Amino acid sequence: MLSIEFDIYLIDEGMPATNDVEFNRKAGDILRQRLQSSTVVIVSHMPQTLQKFCNSAAVLRDGKLHHFETLEEAKRMYDYQS
Repeated sequence: MLSIEFDIYLIDEGMPATNDVEFNRKAGDILRQRLQSSTVVIVSHMPQTLQKFCNSAAVLRDGKLHHFETLEEAKRMYDYQS
């Protein structure tokens, strides 16, 4: 696991589900811990991942970045069906 702490973490679709339940639990616990003291940027098209770890969001659409205070606002702009 991560033994070094950073101010900012960038995770690009980096939440693969493995069959190792214990590893997934530990990795999720570490991420939640880092969220308390660091900035974590998660790039994902998976709404369940974003709902689990995010409270604000941004949507990149037509070359423009739109920032939202809540995940619900971002979900209204982003079409998960496409």
